[in-house]
Amino acid sequence: MLRWLCLGGALMTVVACTQAEVTTPPVAIQPKAPGAVGIDVYARDRAAGNPVPRFRGQETLIVRTTGKTAGGGFGELTGVPCTLDSGLYTASLRTPANVNVPDYGPNSPALFIRCVHPDGRSGSTTINTFNVTARERGNAAAGTGLLGAIVIGAVNAANTNPEKDEFKYPAVTIPLK
Repeated sequence: MLRWLCLGGALMTVVACTQAEVTTPPVAIQPKAPGAVGIDVYARDRAAGNPVPRFRGQETLIVRTTGKTAGGGFGELTGVPCTLDSGLYTASLRTPANVNVPDYGPNSPALFIRCVHPDGRSGSTTINTFNVTARERGNAAAGTGLLGAIVIGAVNAANTNPEKDEFKYPAVTIPLK
């Protein structure tokens, strides 16, 4: 009997961890200032020779919400309206969603995301980019022991180049309370 309870508990854990598929097209940002070309909010300033961050293309940010479900459990909530604001651009979306945001490497702005469920529950978060290249270098050092990690960490720190390293926003899940 205990074996079946453990198996049932494991199955419920797997079911609770499933994520809703994003079926809507990616959400585009809306620049706040004139002069944007597509999603590059600094295009006009760059063309005028102003020292602004280099445009590296776009990346897709995944936004999800979780909270108490209709059945009384806890899980992913779908269709929750959210707003994203970077100071330079905004976006309106319903979770789960993919949002196309400009990539300015280490100069990408922090993103503030606020979601409000129709029943009044809400949640918000602020996210920043992280250095993917440095993280991958650090992961390579993880299995080398303490001395190896120190040596590899020092080498990685010396090799960090914000102009060439890849930066990304982490996927975000906002708990609603």
